[in-house]
Amino acid sequence: MSNQVAVDFSLVSHGHGDLVRQSLASLAESLQHSHLKTRVLLTLNLPEPELEAQLHAQKWPFELTFLRNAQPLGFGANHNQAFRASQAQWFGVINPDVFWPQDSWFWQPLAQDAWPSHVGLVCPEQLGANGQRQDYARRLITPIQLLRRVALRFVGVAPSAQAMDLAQADWVNGACMFFKTEVFENLQGFDERFFMYCEDTDICLRLQLAGWSIAPMGGAVVHDAQRNTGRKWRHLAWHVQSLWRLWWSAPYRQFNSRYR
Repeated sequence: MSNQVAVDFSLVSHGHGDLVRQSLASLAESLQHSHLKTRVLLTLNLPEPELEAQLHAQKWPFELTFLRNAQPLGFGANHNQAFRASQAQWFGVINPDVFWPQDSWFWQPLAQDAWPSHVGLVCPEQLGANGQRQDYARRLITPIQLLRRVALRFVGVAPSAQAMDLAQADWVNGACMFFKTEVFENLQGFDERFFMYCEDTDICLRLQLAGWSIAPMGGAVVHDAQRNTGRKWRHLAWHVQSLWRLWWSAPYRQFNSRYR
């Protein structure tokens, strides 16, 4: 089909091995009847020769391109690097813990390029492995709100900044995002000063400040989230550092002033 819509998926493995294989197998099955022209840009943030050999030995319904890092990069830097190798109309940022529905209708909106020009980012609903809706669409959090959340958690309450739907959301998490290529390029991608955490918040704020909007893709993926902030001190430190950078950033102040 000469008018096929092209989508490039950026996926980063940081020693994820089996999880990457499972996610790609799920994606391959989901895409079989999608009428999309697809490619996966798989970044090996650490050397994984066994994974690479196994993936080379399989046949895929998409082109699989490997990007190998000499040293590990952060979330945004990895996806920005993949974007520089992308030539598709849509650029998908996906986690290796995302699994895809097996119905081709899921991809129809992308195949039809179904959104108006002001939409710059689309994303599906995210469900946990238990089938419950995850807090992928969120409200912007302030320092005072964070302190309140910490206090509530200390007394056994698990608060959430979840928005009821995308219309009420300020940002969506970086597990599964599809950007129009010209939008991602215009925004100059993720801000690489965020090594990990908050780069998804920042790019969503900048996208909206630039006049684009976020829209639902329709359908849902399973995001078997591997959340490390509460389990690993290094991740907690990265998260706190990124929140501090976000709160002092111009996009955060401008967004709060304009929309809140």
